[in-house]
Amino acid sequence: MVMMRLRTTAAVLMIPTLAAFSAACGDSPRGIQSDTVGTDTSGGDTASEDTGGTAPAPNACVGDGDCSGSHCRSGVCVADPPAGAMAFRTDPHDNVPTTDAPDLSCIDQSDAPVTQTTTATLYGAVARFGDGRKTENMLVEVMLADDFDATPCEGISDPTAQRDCFVTGDTVGTVIGSSTSALPPTPSSLPAACEGHEDCPIGYQCTEKSSVEFACTEQFGLYEIADVPLGVPLIIRTTAQSNQTRWHDTWVFNVILYEDQVDDDGRVQYDATIVSDGQWLLTPNTVGLSAGVTDGHGVIGGRVRDCRGTDRDSWPISEVTIGLAAPAVKTVFFNNLEDDTVPLIDRESTNILGRFAALDIAPGWNRIAGAGRVGAEVVSVGSVPVYVFPNALTIVSWPGRLPYWRQH
Repeated sequence: MVMMRLRTTAAVLMIPTLAAFSAACGDSPRGIQSDTVGTDTSGGDTASEDTGGTAPAPNACVGDGDCSGSHCRSGVCVADPPAGAMAFRTDPHDNVPTTDAPDLSCIDQSDAPVTQTTTATLYGAVARFGDGRKTENMLVEVMLADDFDATPCEGISDPTAQRDCFVTGDTVGTVIGSSTSALPPTPSSLPAACEGHEDCPIGYQCTEKSSVEFACTEQFGLYEIADVPLGVPLIIRTTAQSNQTRWHDTWVFNVILYEDQVDDDGRVQYDATIVSDGQWLLTPNTVGLSAGVTDGHGVIGGRVRDCRGTDRDSWPISEVTIGLAAPAVKTVFFNNLEDDTVPLIDRESTNILGRFAALDIAPGWNRIAGAGRVGAEVVSVGSVPVYVFPNALTIVSWPGRLPYWRQH
């Protein structure tokens, strides 16, 4: 099986205080790329002065003095990891934790401008976060991140009309290609047994048939889009075209496809993602938010990954705490099992998979940041601007953009 190569980003809606925050941190609210926000110093992180004339987001900061019970990390107040918890990277081939410090050399850096763009055919599965139906008949669209502008949709008061605005055509950005997912062709044969998902063809997963039997079963629809540019920031938008009440729109920001990942046939794999309604309800209910995510608010999910090396993709980072400039009602973390999407009530930092979810966030621009203990110091793992959409999931992974396996 071709390994799923995933790069991630985040999505969010605009509110005035967050627009001011984006300006304070040096990012245009229309851009998705992360500009340099500052590095950890004895006085905290630095950021350009806010001249927008409006109040900053509650957890935005310039230095430690702006934070209560936490520290300023790349423009956001973030609590330190639990005492003694070290940030190590995980080898994703078998999800084996290491004792190696993460590579953070790329944090808070802008992408180098692309002077000549080449293209490839983008293909993949539509992965499902949480249990649910097979992911067929999902519209996968690729947009240019630099063209993203939520302004046309932000003032619409009717929820249905606003959602239609966000997901229709080029309203919030240039759609450069699209594809509707279809179930994979039936393979001539399947493995007699499997030990992991990578043993199965694309669109299939290794599922438990009995306590001693595992088999490859069809789970995901597939998509394919030609002539997708390499080396430029992209957004992947996925929406259900049928059974829409069973799913929530999902946006992946901060996506970049790299030329050295293109195969000999001019194709590169990057899986889209959509979240099931069951998972949308399960996650908040598990951690005490019995009313669920507030109608009109959104969720940010993803994984913290270190910087891509010359000989490997971005690997997950464990024991990272998360902060948001405009805070979520609750940020949750998970256990070390890839397929277990039930959050842990009392966990305070990422597991070996680097996974997190920030629940019930007001729509608009936001900034997400993290902190991890590397050696004797707690350091920033960088931050990225994200846009939160109402009643939708935004996926972002940072600082590394080239995961070995899944993005959610």
